[in-house]
Amino acid sequence: MELGSISEWVTAFAEIAAVCVALFLPYYEKRQERNKRSRNLRLIFKSFIKDALEEDNAKKLESYFKISYLINDNENDAQVFSLVQQAIKIINDHQITPEQKNKDIQEIIDCLN
Repeated sequence: MELGSISEWVTAFAEIAAVCVALFLPYYEKRQERNKRSRNLRLIFKSFIKDALEEDNAKKLESYFKISYLINDNENDAQVFSLVQQAIKIINDHQITPEQKNKDIQEIIDCLN
């Protein structure tokens, strides 16, 4: 039984490596893109939450939240949406003192990091 030359073995390994890359590269790229979108979503929400707190008005934040929630296909962003909902409730609650609002919103922003 003949095992073949070294060049045939190297070629076979190269072909196997090429197939592995071709199979897993799209998965890797999709995962990277999903992570990037999730990071961008957190950054945008942090900015909107800060603006809403300064204006004491969460209308823009609520609008962006609703749109983002409807178009989002990443199940890993559920925690982000939950935190944003809490922020909206805090900002819209006029019975909470401004100091308490700032403290609670800062905790939410810290969780979004």
